[in-house]
Amino acid sequence: MDERKIIAEKLQKIFPNGCQRILFINPPNVPEEDYDVNIAKDNRYPVYPPTGFAELSGALQKRGYPRENIAILDLNLLMQMRLKKDSDAFQYGVWKDELREKIEEFKPDAIGLTCMFTVYWRQTRRTAEFIKSLNRGLPIFAGGVHTSDTVGLVKEEGDYHLVYGDAIDVVCLYEGLTNFPDILDFINGAVGEEKIKQIAVWDRGEFIVIKDRAHKTIENMNIIPDYHDLPVGRYAPEHGRIGTYYWLGNEKTLSATVNANIGCRAHCSFCSVELFNGRGVVFRRNPQIVCDTLQMLKEKYGINDFMWLDDDLLNGTLPIFNEMIRRNLKMTWNATNGIIASALTEECAAAMAESGCIGISIGIESGNAERLKAVYKPSGIKHFYKCAEILRKYPQIFVKALLMCGFPPIPNKGLYGTISEELDTVNLMRDLDLDWGTIQPLNYIPGVEITNHALEQGKIDKQSLIDGTERPFVGSTGGNEKRVKSEHGKALDFVDPLEGDTGRVYAKEEIKDIWFSMDYRINYLRFLRENKEFHPVKLDMLYKLFLSICDKTHKGNALGNLFFAVLEYRRKNFEEAQKRLRLAREYSEVSDFWKKRFKALGLYEVLLRYESLCSKRRQ
Repeated sequence: MDERKIIAEKLQKIFPNGCQRILFINPPNVPEEDYDVNIAKDNRYPVYPPTGFAELSGALQKRGYPRENIAILDLNLLMQMRLKKDSDAFQYGVWKDELREKIEEFKPDAIGLTCMFTVYWRQTRRTAEFIKSLNRGLPIFAGGVHTSDTVGLVKEEGDYHLVYGDAIDVVCLYEGLTNFPDILDFINGAVGEEKIKQIAVWDRGEFIVIKDRAHKTIENMNIIPDYHDLPVGRYAPEHGRIGTYYWLGNEKTLSATVNANIGCRAHCSFCSVELFNGRGVVFRRNPQIVCDTLQMLKEKYGINDFMWLDDDLLNGTLPIFNEMIRRNLKMTWNATNGIIASALTEECAAAMAESGCIGISIGIESGNAERLKAVYKPSGIKHFYKCAEILRKYPQIFVKALLMCGFPPIPNKGLYGTISEELDTVNLMRDLDLDWGTIQPLNYIPGVEITNHALEQGKIDKQSLIDGTERPFVGSTGGNEKRVKSEHGKALDFVDPLEGDTGRVYAKEEIKDIWFSMDYRINYLRFLRENKEFHPVKLDMLYKLFLSICDKTHKGNALGNLFFAVLEYRRKNFEEAQKRLRLAREYSEVSDFWKKRFKALGLYEVLLRYESLCSKRRQ
């Protein structure tokens, strides 16, 4: 079978008159059945500017496609804007009105859709289906990380319809700054079919896939994004959040996103970066182009803060930091996606701090050395200690660890899924003494090694990778949010799973309680250690974090308010400490979820102690 010839004929059939006008659409992220108006009103849902589409527009313009023939519609942002304008009249389906109007006005020859995460995919498919209901003959390209990663799930016709539905005409694989312009050039007769790569279609009763990757060129990768008429300065914090360090800013902190490197030198078995971008860091952007982009964001949109989208930031980026310093950009930045610990050097850390870094995440995952080897982490325990030591010199940088729990057993590597493995992570974090640890139970991502093994063993099924069942436990669309609400009136019994026999193999059903106990021990228990000292700058940062947790992202959180009180007691803000203690008591008594945890962990005794201490301070 000549796959390239088949796809060439399919494209020519779909586009008999070529394709000159392209409308890129960022669908609503959160499906209607998951959407919570209160979460949206509190700006807890992510609203990332569609940087990929903006860069793709720049790449197409370099190929000679006129700017006026390209448009970007961000339905995710428009929904938030409609909600904020009139929350009483808001209806979820408003995105359909925006989409219908744009298609009628712009009259595209084709639509380009994107989907980053599994939990967003249901709404991406519904967006495609709605477009076809408006115009059955309007071709739809679909790309993005999730769209690309799920190609491997299709083995037969039933799989194709399960994964992609009936509305998507062409599936675009991997990162596409070079390839998508090649595809359009072929459709328009500018290049031959040899340029057809990174693409999949359903044709002649078969799923035809070309996995060959397009060669990345300097011309198509060193791109200053063109956001067209998108109001980039109104994304965050006005209508949502970007990254996980948003709480360090204020209403005047206007945030955006920027990319320096494409790809990652690591090969972690749970991550899809290598699958999507290719092996290693496949392209490093020119420092001048990166800083020109930052300058454009600042001057055109008023952006004064940004998140690096990079998955491997510290790979040749020292010249970028130095150029940022030379230009005196005066922008703050964070690395939410995480750095490779072994890549951090003294020189790099100094440049990061001077160039505006205020928050950085370290990809640690586990404190168990054998587990790190088993999942192919590029850093080991010694690197984590060294990284923490270097960053301790810069208290103005909030340092977070990215951690995981619930890894599957690998008996032939001496890993059985025991409690002791999770305690290794707790103990490592106690030693590293970082500012916080974000823990996420293992989330299976389509197409990666650890997920493929789970599929083979029957631990998960294809449906769960498509319908949003398999989703992160923590976050605004995560399972923990639903759990706390569902157990408010009557909670399941809670016994600290990290106590007792540490050598026992835990069940999958225990992972959510293991997560809770790890979170408590890593992030909260340290405040009770009387000999534990905090840098004053760190205390101020932690105040902002707890304020966000208790008053915005996790309202009604008894644990957060209790330890917010302990923090405020340390800061000698006794009136605020008493307020938080009252809230902690109230929330722990009205919610059975919190009541059971306070009893099991001895937190009512902590509450009584600090109520007494604050009372004495007021006398």
